[in-house]
Amino acid sequence: MSTEFKEFQQKYPNLFRTYPRSGFSVEPGWEGLVHHLCNVLENHIEGLPQEIRPDVTCAQVKEKFGGLRFYMTQETPYISGAISLAEDLSCCICCQCGNPGKLRQGSWTLTLCDTHSAEQDKYNDELQKKWAESEKAKAKALAEAEAVREIK
Repeated sequence: MSTEFKEFQQKYPNLFRTYPRSGFSVEPGWEGLVHHLCNVLENHIEGLPQEIRPDVTCAQVKEKFGGLRFYMTQETPYISGAISLAEDLSCCICCQCGNPGKLRQGSWTLTLCDTHSAEQDKYNDELQKKWAESEKAKAKALAEAEAVREIK
C-alpha cells in the first residue's frame, strides 16, 4: 500500500474503507483536485443513512485518455456530479505540476502545461531516435547474416 494512498485513507476514511479494488494512482499535478473531490465526497457520505454508508466507497482512481477517472462502488446523483466536474477540470490542469494545461496528443494523450508538453516532446523525440537506431542495427545484422548464409 503506497504512502500516498495511506494519506488519502487517513483523511477520508468513509471513502477509502479499503484499498480501491481496481487501483489508486493520482498524478502529482492533480493531487489538490483529488483532495478537493475526496473532501466533497467524504462530507456527502457522512450525510447518507448509516446503513448504506459502507457500500459507498471508491473503487478506482487513475488517469485515462489524459483525464482523471474516479470510480465508485455506488453513486448518488450528487456524487456523480462532483466526480464529473473533477474529471472535466482535470483536462485543464497539467497532470505533472498543477498549472493550467490542455490535452496533448502524442504517444499518449496527456493533459500538460506548455513546459511539460515541451519536455514530453523532447523525450518522445529521443525515444523515436533510439528506436530508429535500433531498427537500423537490426536491418544491418539481418543483412550481414543473409550475406554469411549466401557464402555458405
